[in-house]
Amino acid sequence: MKKIALIGAGQLGSRHLQALAGSKHLLSIQVMDTSEESLKIAESRFNEVAKDFKGKISFVKSIELLEKEIDIAIVATNSKVRRMVIEQLTSHSKIKNFILEKFLFPNEADFDVIEKLIHEAKISTWVNCPRRMMPLYKMLKQEVKGPIHFSVTGNAWGLGCNGIHLLDLFSYLIDSTAIEIDNELIDSEIIESKRAGYIEFTGTIKGVAGKNSMSITSFSNASSPVSISIQTPTARYSIQEGAETKVWISKLENNWAWEEQSYKMLFQSQLTNIAVDSIIDNGTCDLTTYSESSLLHKLFLNNLLQFLQLQKNDQSIKECLIT
Repeated sequence: MKKIALIGAGQLGSRHLQALAGSKHLLSIQVMDTSEESLKIAESRFNEVAKDFKGKISFVKSIELLEKEIDIAIVATNSKVRRMVIEQLTSHSKIKNFILEKFLFPNEADFDVIEKLIHEAKISTWVNCPRRMMPLYKMLKQEVKGPIHFSVTGNAWGLGCNGIHLLDLFSYLIDSTAIEIDNELIDSEIIESKRAGYIEFTGTIKGVAGKNSMSITSFSNASSPVSISIQTPTARYSIQEGAETKVWISKLENNWAWEEQSYKMLFQSQLTNIAVDSIIDNGTCDLTTYSESSLLHKLFLNNLLQFLQLQKNDQSIKECLIT
């Protein structure tokens, strides 16, 4: 029976837990959160989908109550405490594999500390940017050729907290982390996040990688779904993400005629079990490795930090509280 620890039982953590109920392996799951209310909500959501679950599950409020040996630890806390949680976890338990939620950390120094820790402890680690797992984007990875222009637009979708997902997708499609981004078109108003103590941004982040270019935009008014456009010299892809994602494809070889396709958008409650099963079976999964994601995170973080320092006229700012 494989031992799984889920740290953080909030909105996202409870969806990870629902997915674990669908694993093909026999799991012993421990869910840890300091909030009794979060644990109760997570347990309720797990019970909604766990009618065929044959493993074991328990809910605890302290890291000290976790097993001493853990096959996979999923850390779904907020970004400010994530470094501390990882350090406490690795001090208490022998961890074989980590899946870490994004945004990884609010301070650049945290990235190198954790990279050194997981390297020395030989812990295989991935970051949960799951578009790489989805059939649509796997197809595009194989199909898209030549320099691309990658454009994302939407309203109030979280440029700060979710922008890393789109930067990760761009990096995946062009197979490179050598990206330069700028903050010239980010809106000057820094807004409060829905999560207390955190901040959010609107506007546009642009990037280039060789002959490839990127633009990701979150307008500031009422929220809307994310639309993605990918253009190459020989093909166009227009993607409207949703529960059923619509894709319109136009190719030179077909005289630019438009073809519509549909893809199921997998939710977190349908994804974590796939990653966990793959790690158990193959020692790896399709999520972004820590080393690769760390490069993209630091690129994104430093871009926002520079913007914050400029807006607040304070070069001493070292944290950007997005999560």
